[in-house]
Amino acid sequence: MRFLLAFFFFSSLVFAQSYHFTELRYSDAINHYMQLEGTIDFYKDSLDIKYPKIAKELDYKDGELLYYEKSKEVALSELQKFKMIRYFEILILLHNGDVHELHEMFTIEHTSDGERLLPLGRLKSYLKYILLRKEKNSLKYIKLFLQNSDTISITIHDKIS
Repeated sequence: MRFLLAFFFFSSLVFAQSYHFTELRYSDAINHYMQLEGTIDFYKDSLDIKYPKIAKELDYKDGELLYYEKSKEVALSELQKFKMIRYFEILILLHNGDVHELHEMFTIEHTSDGERLLPLGRLKSYLKYILLRKEKNSLKYIKLFLQNSDTISITIHDKIS
């Protein structure tokens, strides 16, 4: 169900911050790319992701993940939920920008075109590394390199007023 993943942003917040994004996923197992467009709403400890063109939505709040297709809730397996929740927790962490917590979970390398986050601990079992690119302290690009050789790239286009 990596089909449902999406990843993003940076900066503290109390109220929702919403962004348009493009997500490009590559599945190494079938040598296939898929591009999706959507919006993401970040709250303090939760997020909502919507893919309007394909009528899908993911809501993560209070440790619970809900998935909808055409406004109807769809059940996910426990393994699917677990993996997606871990990714969403990383997205929230990147968005909130808690430097101390980032350093507990990643070794951070600064490169000429961004930052490279190398996972520590359990994250290493499914995540090779993350590339981040920022402009004026705003996250503009995230690329996740997964242990199964899949990748997920997220380009943040703009903030929604």
